[in-house]
This record gives sequence, structure tokens and C-alpha cells, in this order.
Amino acid sequence: MSALIEFDEVCKYYQMGDTTVKAADHITMKIDKGEFVAIVGQSGSGKSTCMNIIGCLDVPTHGTYRLNGKDVGKMSRNELAAIRNEMLGFIFQQYNLLPRLNLLENVEVPLVYAGIPRAVRHRRAREVLERVGLGDKVKNRPNQLSGGQQQRVSIARALVRNPAVILADEPTGALDSHTGREVLAMLQQMHEEGHTVVLITHDNSIAVQADRIIRLEDGRVVYDGDSHAPEAFVQPTLVPETPAAEKEAEA
Repeated sequence: MSALIEFDEVCKYYQMGDTTVKAADHITMKIDKGEFVAIVGQSGSGKSTCMNIIGCLDVPTHGTYRLNGKDVGKMSRNELAAIRNEMLGFIFQQYNLLPRLNLLENVEVPLVYAGIPRAVRHRRAREVLERVGLGDKVKNRPNQLSGGQQQRVSIARALVRNPAVILADEPTGALDSHTGREVLAMLQQMHEEGHTVVLITHDNSIAVQADRIIRLEDGRVVYDGDSHAPEAFVQPTLVPETPAAEKEAEA
């Protein structure tokens, strides 16, 4: 049985003037259905590039990325958009809510793109907002909420299509520690309910919430294993040293 997420010698190169930046350098990894995995690394390690490729927001320069057994690199833009909407739920550090829409309308956005009838959209959006504890605020707009509540809305939006994969990009980065713990508990709950959760973070204390850590440095995998093993927290330096000019400048 093939993995749900599979990288086979994935490379992503960018040209910056006369310099080639290796944002991902022959990454091979597999994530099975139902896993909770943290992809960890400092700025410039390649974790954001991996997230963009997993999320079908970008495609490899070389190598193969398969999502549910399908080669993403061979898909058209329309096919990529469809698979993002059907299989992937995104949770971002800055929430990415639409300020002019109320909470119900924000959560309904993926359903609008999917052509779901209005009555069904309303019902599903209300259900997931209830689930994240915001059922009494469906008519509020994002600016009427705290940061933690806004992140809960983005979690509801990620869940509304019941996607196979939840991609959480630094989901606690803009939150205080207490609210961050609440968000991580919700990710744990999603995992327990059967979702595959991929958490992108630079923070070891966040990464240990996952069962498995894939640590990146200079676009390469330097650790892939149990999140609680001692070696998961060693910050290795690759040999030979990667020239600074080749290091990724992550957004």
C-alpha cells in the first residue's frame, strides 16, 4: 500500500541572479494515513518549501511528489486547485480570514468553491463552528474576535470538507502560550479522529506534540523518527558545510 504523502528525491531550486538556491535537496520521505508528523527546522531549512509542495501550492523542480498515489507534478492548475480543496485543510499562522465576511461565511469558502448548495453549506459550517466552541458567534466578523478565536475559525474552515490531510503552518506562532496549547490540543483531537496531521514548526516544544519528527537542515532531512527520542533534538550540522549562498531564503 502506498503512503498518503510520498516524496521521492524531491528537489526545489530557485534562481536568484547567478545563484541557484536549493530550497529542497533530494528529500525522500513517506507519511502514512492517520499519522501526526511535525516537519521541523529553522528559517532557511526548507520546511516552508516542503509545506508548499505537500499542499499543492508548488511543484518540485526534480523528483516526484505523490499524494494518495497520484503524481502531483503531472497535474494541471485546475487539478491542483481541486485536490487542494478536496483533500487538504490549511491552518496558517496569520489565520487568513476574510475581514468582510462573518464567521459562517468564512468557514463556507471551501464549500462555495466546491459548488455545495447553500443550505448544506450553512449546516456544515455551523456544525464545525459549534465543534470549535464558536457556535454562538457565527454572525461575528474576524475583527470582533481574539487571536485564539480567529485561529479556531481557521481550524473550522480547514475541517469543513473533512479533508484527508490537515496542514498546520506555525499554527501557534501568533498566539500566547495558553491559547497555543488549546490549538495544539485541537490538532491532537483531529489526529485521534483519523485525520493525517502535518505540523510545520521551528519550535521543538511544539514539535514534540507530534508522534514523529522530520527535521530539515539546508534543504535536507537530517532526522526522521520518534519525536521523543533524544536524537530528535540534536541540531546537526551537515558536512560538508552548505555554502551560505545556497541556503534557502524562506518566506
